[in-house]
Amino acid sequence: SIRRPKLADGCYHVFIDAGSHIGMHVRFLLEPSLYPSAWIARKFFTAHLGPEVIRDNRDFCIFGFEPNPMHAKRHNEMSRAYSAMGWRYHYIPAGVGDKNDTLTFYDNGDELGFSAIPKKICRENECPHQQVPVYRLSDWIEQEVLGRKIPSQAFGGKGYVSGPKVVMKIDIEMLEWLVIPDLMTSGVLCRIDGVMGEFHLQQQWFLYPVTFQDSGGNGRSWTLHNYTEAEGLMNQMLGMIERNYHCNTKLEMRDDESHADDGMPWPQPQR
Repeated sequence: SIRRPKLADGCYHVFIDAGSHIGMHVRFLLEPSLYPSAWIARKFFTAHLGPEVIRDNRDFCIFGFEPNPMHAKRHNEMSRAYSAMGWRYHYIPAGVGDKNDTLTFYDNGDELGFSAIPKKICRENECPHQQVPVYRLSDWIEQEVLGRKIPSQAFGGKGYVSGPKVVMKIDIEMLEWLVIPDLMTSGVLCRIDGVMGEFHLQQQWFLYPVTFQDSGGNGRSWTLHNYTEAEGLMNQMLGMIERNYHCNTKLEMRDDESHADDGMPWPQPQR
């Protein structure tokens, strides 16, 4: 059979930024010296992709999923600026979930911007909202990243042998409760080398109780009633991954929200 090309063909390393917001983790990877306070992300990237001083940005393909249309202009600017540098950043204006679907994003009127989980006031009254496409993340990674054609040699990392890697950041505003179990049960999670990110527990206490629909379309649902219940489920899931002898995925379930407002100029190609 004819092999279908993958978006990640030709990429030595892959970084999947699921819930990219304004793309700061992309900049932490490609331009780390500009962000001295981003030590969580920089430590994560160094552990998996090698020391900053010997990395070469031509080795990376970065896929940024960001469904919020408020950030589209910035991501398009970033894509153009990095393309001029010879760096591969792919902006995907979509959300991620445990099934292919569309998702309603609600403007909660706070610093979080749009969220898939409406505040109580939005449940009681009409709030601004819009539909965005959603990809089942496990399928997308399987189809576009895993089994990619990998260059025989990296541009960077001379003297540092790490091999090709796939790493991911996940910050998807409560949908991690659907996506991470789906990544686990599909087997995709354990084929990713490292994951950093965030479970939204106490930060969004005002959203509880949160009810999720089963992805099978059977009409069933389940509910996280409070912080304590959510914390218990998180610990169970992380424990299952960490105790699995066959799963070598390294988890760093902390997000790096330093430099929330960027303010740094785009890089300029050397003439």
